[in-house]
Amino acid sequence: MDLRIVATIGMALLFGVGLAFAAPVTSLPDPAHGKDLAGSLCSNCHLVGGGEQEHANADIPSFREIANQEAQTEGTIMAHIVLPKHPMPTIPLTKSELADLAAYIMSLRNPE
Repeated sequence: MDLRIVATIGMALLFGVGLAFAAPVTSLPDPAHGKDLAGSLCSNCHLVGGGEQEHANADIPSFREIANQEAQTEGTIMAHIVLPKHPMPTIPLTKSELADLAAYIMSLRNPE
């Protein structure tokens, strides 16, 4: 085989291996990170759970109440965060952060 062909094939293989390792890493939502986000972003208005917080706005549902709403899912929680109703502010979060926050809220759901 010609040395250029061997070099080209070798470079193509190295490039392919590099792409395999550069693929996006997907992971499951992290409720612990969601709890941290809730504590820093949501606790001014919502009772976020965990026992550390003593006060919240009485007119705004706690995260436990949100989690226990009938037919509640992570998807509906994320939708309410992305498209909030007044007076909830728009909170810029990544998709991963949204998933983590929703997973934390759903972790507060009472067992059925």
